[in-house]
Amino acid sequence: MVCPRHSSLWSKDVVNLGDFGNQDWFNLVVVRKVGNGLSSSFWNYRWRGEKCFRLKYPRLYSVSNQKEAMVREVGEPSDVGSEWSCIIDMLLSLKSFLLQRFRALLGRLSSSNLKLGDSKFSMDYNHNQSYKYGVFISFRGPDTRNSFVDHLYAHLTRKGIFAFKDDKSLEKGEFISPQLLQAIRNSRIFIVVFSKTYAESTWCLEEMAAIADCCEYFKQTVFPIFYDVDPSDVRKQSGVYQNDFVLHKKKFTRDPDKVVRWTKAMGRLAELVGWDVRNKPEFREIENIVQEVIKTLGHKFSGFADDLIATQPRVEELESLLKLSSDDDELRVVGIWGMAGIGKTTLASVLYDRISSQFDASCFIENVSKIYRDGGAVSLQKQILRQTIDEKYLETYSPSEISGIVRKRLCNRKFLVVLDNVDLLEQVEELAINPELVGKGSRMIITTRNMHILRVYGEQLSLSHGTCVSYEVPLLNNNDARELFYRKAFKSKDPASECLNLTPEVLKYVEGLPLAIRVVGSFLCTRNANQWRDALYRLRNNPDNKVMDALQVCFEGLHSEDREIFLHIACFFKGEKEEYVKRILDACGLHPHLGIQGLIESSLITIRNQEIHMHEMLQELGKKIVRQQFPEEPGSWSRLWLYEDFNPVMMTETGTDKVKAIILDKKEDISEYPLLKAEGLSIMRGLKILILYHTNFSGSLNFLSNSLQYLLWYGYPFASLPLNFEPLRLVELNMPCSLIKRLWDGHKNLPCLKRVDLSNSRCLVETPNFTGSQIIERLDFTGCINLSYVHPSIGLLKELAFLSLEGCRNLVSLVLDGHPASNLYSLKVLHLSGCSKLEIVSDFRGVSNLEYLDIDQCVSLSTINQSIGDLTQLKFLSFRECTSLASIPESINSMTSLETLDLCGCFKLESLPLLGNTSVSEINVDLSNDELISSYYMNSLIFLDLSFCNLSRVPNAIGELRHLERLNLEGNNLISLPSSVGGLSSLAYLNLAHCSRLQSLPELQLCATSSYGGRYFKMVSGSHNHRSGLYIFNCPHLKMTGQSLDLAVLWLKNLVKNPCHFRCGLDIVVPSDTIPLWFDHQFAGNSRVKITDYNKFDNWLGFAFCVAFVENCCPSTPASSQLPYPLYLSFESEQTEETFDIPIQLDLINVDGSNAEYIWLIYISRPHCHFVTTGAQITFKAHPGLELKTWGLHMVFEHDIYSSFELNTNEVHQNDYIQLDHVHECSSSKRPEVQLPYDWYEAEVKPKVRFCYNWYVTEEEENENREVNGKQSYLLVTGLPT
Repeated sequence: MVCPRHSSLWSKDVVNLGDFGNQDWFNLVVVRKVGNGLSSSFWNYRWRGEKCFRLKYPRLYSVSNQKEAMVREVGEPSDVGSEWSCIIDMLLSLKSFLLQRFRALLGRLSSSNLKLGDSKFSMDYNHNQSYKYGVFISFRGPDTRNSFVDHLYAHLTRKGIFAFKDDKSLEKGEFISPQLLQAIRNSRIFIVVFSKTYAESTWCLEEMAAIADCCEYFKQTVFPIFYDVDPSDVRKQSGVYQNDFVLHKKKFTRDPDKVVRWTKAMGRLAELVGWDVRNKPEFREIENIVQEVIKTLGHKFSGFADDLIATQPRVEELESLLKLSSDDDELRVVGIWGMAGIGKTTLASVLYDRISSQFDASCFIENVSKIYRDGGAVSLQKQILRQTIDEKYLETYSPSEISGIVRKRLCNRKFLVVLDNVDLLEQVEELAINPELVGKGSRMIITTRNMHILRVYGEQLSLSHGTCVSYEVPLLNNNDARELFYRKAFKSKDPASECLNLTPEVLKYVEGLPLAIRVVGSFLCTRNANQWRDALYRLRNNPDNKVMDALQVCFEGLHSEDREIFLHIACFFKGEKEEYVKRILDACGLHPHLGIQGLIESSLITIRNQEIHMHEMLQELGKKIVRQQFPEEPGSWSRLWLYEDFNPVMMTETGTDKVKAIILDKKEDISEYPLLKAEGLSIMRGLKILILYHTNFSGSLNFLSNSLQYLLWYGYPFASLPLNFEPLRLVELNMPCSLIKRLWDGHKNLPCLKRVDLSNSRCLVETPNFTGSQIIERLDFTGCINLSYVHPSIGLLKELAFLSLEGCRNLVSLVLDGHPASNLYSLKVLHLSGCSKLEIVSDFRGVSNLEYLDIDQCVSLSTINQSIGDLTQLKFLSFRECTSLASIPESINSMTSLETLDLCGCFKLESLPLLGNTSVSEINVDLSNDELISSYYMNSLIFLDLSFCNLSRVPNAIGELRHLERLNLEGNNLISLPSSVGGLSSLAYLNLAHCSRLQSLPELQLCATSSYGGRYFKMVSGSHNHRSGLYIFNCPHLKMTGQSLDLAVLWLKNLVKNPCHFRCGLDIVVPSDTIPLWFDHQFAGNSRVKITDYNKFDNWLGFAFCVAFVENCCPSTPASSQLPYPLYLSFESEQTEETFDIPIQLDLINVDGSNAEYIWLIYISRPHCHFVTTGAQITFKAHPGLELKTWGLHMVFEHDIYSSFELNTNEVHQNDYIQLDHVHECSSSKRPEVQLPYDWYEAEVKPKVRFCYNWYVTEEEENENREVNGKQSYLLVTGLPT
């Protein structure tokens, strides 16, 4: 608070002491404890800063009558006799003392010292005060909280008046809380409800006295309400109050001034004009009180407002955006935007009523759009001048003079202007309000349906010392929508009606739109349930005009193309993926990237989860616009979306050229309808979009609109397209699962065609001639099992980016350069998997920009063209299960971008032609040229799968693959591995399972030691399902006596130390007959444990598990087992089971038939160890073919990693880290038995929900997966129009 310039010195001290700008000033500045308060002088100790109060406030000290007072004498704690051991107790008393002395001092000085300064002081305070509450209600809880006060508070709130009602305080003690004092200080009007027990409460009396002080010194208004007491008894403290004040005088004998203060305050308040509501209709009296409050507040709009639901938190948020207490000099603008009927104007008006008193001048310009249309910017300027400075005779001035007056009169004045319903940027720009000249603290509020206006104006303001922020008004949530609907439909907050069960259906229809809720609720009021049902049916087919008229204004303001987009979305695309909708709209030339953004900015649609959403009312508006000219003639509508409308049009052949789009819902049940006459489509010659998912047609299709721009007909039931079908503007031709044999014969000119999808058209025998469609970007012939011929004109498609021939099992050869002018340099993705008869793939030189090549399961393919090495941009190459493939050309070494090479299941492949430095030198390459040498290596390779090939050796050059992270050699005939494998520092996955001839391994201690690993996880989605680890299983000739455990621990240490090499968890399988000794907790193989508690050290990293198992001679029989995997780690709760399964094939027969022994070591990192708190039962489970010997667990710490898990007797034993329970052994079983507490037993016999281990996905992993999914989506949508 700023002290008036001419105030007395004493008043300035008072102001400094009060420091009204901070409600916790005293708590913040007191710096010394005072013990029990008996020996500490209040005035002579340094409470604040470096000076005691006597020196800091000498004039206050001079008028004090307690100069020698001790702290204890200021006041006492509520429990008499208790010691003041805590500073907080004393601070409350000290604060109360200061406030009392402050009030007394003001009273003493008001008649002499302050004089004129007193008046200016009050005026200055009121003028600058920013009130948080319009009304503060003081009441005695037990008397009126749930009756009169509750009704009064609800009525004030519905009128948009912010009221404070203390529902939480328990009214204990003698001093009211600082928060309550602050609420009193921040209120403009006080309503004191005097009831029978009001005077019993010292809390209420203190509250009342504080209100009286504010009323006297700060000129705030008080309205006394005499609820069930006589006003005379209140004024005189007689009658029901007499005994209460007698008791107070006895209680406060040491502080009689307190009771005197209460008595005077009550007498003063009871003399004010108020309401005696005894024996009067409560509702009518509350109405009168609220109207008087509105009049006193000077609210411009509250008197007309009603049923304002969820307004207060939204207005408070808007206030925070306005930053009313900010000291910056910039003009701050807040834009309120949202769809029509959502309550923008209501929020602006409540906000205006709430804050306008804080400005030198203020104005609220309603319906700016209409004023501007009728009289231009000059009319708006005149409104501003009339409301802000009461300027008259404006009609005599010219437009330029009006602009000058605005600039001059508002210059350096703190003003507030609200511009309601702005729909053009010029309406704001032409007001001549210069942000650089307006007064400090000026604010502007704009309501609009168009977000783009706010964005552009915000950019302009940023260049001229202004700021614009936006607030999007949300729809009402379910609870608020229900409350508003009840008030309108039932005239109460808690209705009881037979119609109540229909409320959810109504709320679903109105979708939280306040305007619709009010209109529909008022319409349904007093009607019975049958009438409600009829009304709902009628509203869905013919929505209320009041709502539609308000919404249609938004539609009429759109660009013509945006109108078409709006109608398409309303009729067809609500809830559809944004990219899919854009594709269709783009095919129609509607420029959707601009148009959809325009609809978003106009509050007509929203995008959630990449889907387009539209309010139900807006959707009904769109459909109404389509139907309105011919409501009973769907054949004359521009769009058809319901089968019940489409069917009669087809059957009666009443379609017209007015029909532009037909898109039917594929989920709609049409089983009861007869076959459609295909001839009905022939007469709709203006059709531009046709999307059908139905095959129930009879007759023949002789004509199809040549105006078509987008065609999707799932299951097209005819063998060919009409001969006269020449759609020159067709962009997409999609007929998956069709009965097409030949798309067309000969040459057809379709110059705009970009996409053809004939996937799973099982009758198709050949592709068409593409000569007339040379800008095609995507061709999909997936699953065309009879396709045997690809027309050589495919080589002309210079824009082709995606080609899929997957599953074309009759295709023998593919010639991509059969045409003399072949040019497929745009091709990025080529799918050939499943082409089981494919023997020849022609020269790859014409597709040198290919990035993805999939040739899986081409079982007839025996050789690969040498030109494959020209694919230097290729990142993914797979020959998986090409069982006839015997060799790979050396040219693959030139594929410097290749990241994934998959040769799994190529049974005849005996060697991998990797070139190293030696090989390069042999072909006369200059070894001094590093760049040239690197071009001969697959130096980007990350994933190499050679499992189940026929390899007897791995070339030493594999060590040149410095970025290799995953190497799968499972099921090969290897005898040894080259030593260079041990130098692959990024290698974090090595699978040697079922290498039955393997005899030796190189040193592998450098594997997984690089700090730059993890590139693989940026290539695959669901990275937590791709484990890292080492797998040595079923290698009977490999002798690793004593070394296998060391190797397992080495890999575990390297991986845990470098977590970039794995996600979530990892595992290792090696030959061994025992688990490592450092597993502190070891159990029999069939034991089940539960972690009951653990010490929450900061340096633990995760948990390790290990199980020793024996592969028996008898083959496992997984079919006879109820277990989901041959071997897995189980985490069981009462109803669910999480599984962590072993990632190698255990069901392959052991070569020598011996009972081989192995350990499986698992590590789960800390963020994913939820079992430490869930109490899950932990065990290992296996099929009958495996015997579990022992298993253990270990809590892994940082020191484990750096000591290589060596046992250290000086360390705290693991028993001190974790506590286990329910350990059970059963020697009679070879696999885990269930051992649970007795009350869980019944749950165990019931089927449990099983799922894979529930990994916690960190934010980093989520971002990584999002990036990977984006890359994979790119491959899927390559060639789609964007």
